[in-house]
Amino acid sequence: MTSILSGVPVVSALAAPAVILPDTREVIDPGVVGAVAAQAAREITGVCADVQVQARIARGAVELTMRLSVRYPMPVWQVSTVCRNHVTERVRSRFELPVRRLEIEMRGLVEL
Repeated sequence: MTSILSGVPVVSALAAPAVILPDTREVIDPGVVGAVAAQAAREITGVCADVQVQARIARGAVELTMRLSVRYPMPVWQVSTVCRNHVTERVRSRFELPVRRLEIEMRGLVEL
């Protein structure tokens, strides 16, 4: 088909093949998410430095399992609540992914 005005071939929009663009979202390594979560947990008063984190990214959300020790005589419930809120917010703001689950396993109390 040619244009009546210029004689230049015209491609119909309906005849043009659809271009499927690849998903442009970043690929996020779970190890990096775990490292960020561990660093965020260490920022909480009462959390010892030996934090271990396993991260999993599934269906657009993060699932975290943390193992940490608490300094004696800090209240375990208070440290875990503050840690959960801080880590969740840090991961959400850094990676723009929701945290579906955050399990905290207390490994023990450490007297300094």
